[in-house]
Amino acid sequence: MTTLTDRARSLAEPTSHPGLRLVDAGGRMWRVVDRGGRIVGHIQTFRDADVPPFHALRYSTRIRRFFELGRFWTLDDAVSCLHYSR
Repeated sequence: MTTLTDRARSLAEPTSHPGLRLVDAGGRMWRVVDRGGRIVGHIQTFRDADVPPFHALRYSTRIRRFFELGRFWTLDDAVSCLHYSR
């Protein structure tokens, strides 16, 4: 199985959205950043076989916490969710 670390190395800029890139945010969390350096959202990974491994998250300054936008089987789908939900 391909891990997010392996995928992030090969997808410095995700193929589905060339203007976005992944930045290690520690642990199993990756920050999705646009060309201007603005944070689009985060992707968190899980190793549970029963749950899709890529969770798209966005931080809300209003409620001061992350909220989940969706769970996805592929990294590209999670990045697409963050891109289109802006």
